[in-house]
Amino acid sequence: MNQAAIETQRNDVLQISLKELGLRPGIALQVRRLVEGASKKEGQLFGAIENRGVMVGPQGPEGEDTGLTEGDVCIVRGFTGLHEFSFISKVLQTYEKPFVYALLAYPTQVDARQVRQSLRTKTSWPVTVRIGELKLDGQLLDISMQGAMISTPTATAAVGKTLDLSIGAVVEGEPTDLALKATVCHARQAADGGGHFTGMAFHGLSQQDKLLLHYLTKPPQS
Repeated sequence: MNQAAIETQRNDVLQISLKELGLRPGIALQVRRLVEGASKKEGQLFGAIENRGVMVGPQGPEGEDTGLTEGDVCIVRGFTGLHEFSFISKVLQTYEKPFVYALLAYPTQVDARQVRQSLRTKTSWPVTVRIGELKLDGQLLDISMQGAMISTPTATAAVGKTLDLSIGAVVEGEPTDLALKATVCHARQAADGGGHFTGMAFHGLSQQDKLLLHYLTKPPQS
């Protein structure tokens, strides 16, 4: 499959079952009631029972309210690590004990769009980003064979811009500097305003780059 075909496939919205997404408890969600002026609320998935319901709760230790009431119709959005997804549902019931959550009707189908070819490995390695004369030190949050997410004190570059990424990793016990070129896919400021997140896709990888990435992204041995 050529690169153009891959990009087309990534942009196609599929209608699949919720089960096919392989959702796991704790995944972050955005929930918004379908009424004029309603704002989206950050939440998380507590669980789902096929053909019965989806349990959605507030996010974070201070979350005490889902912002939903019985009978509300809402749109739920999330990201699995591979797919962005969304579905419309109705609130069947809300609960406060044993914990706060809303039970949503199990959707018959979900709109999903693949945005990554592989799951990313969580990391906390130091990185340096260069865009022209600008140089920023930051932290690598996750990495895959296709791309990465980094955190920096200030914004890096606009979506579509190319940057140079230097990753300080350890391979077979030896410090290794991996220098890659990447294109910015998305960028946003942290919710607490304390930093900026930049997601990027690698390009122009050499065979050596691919071998190092394969080593760095392989699952740890038990």
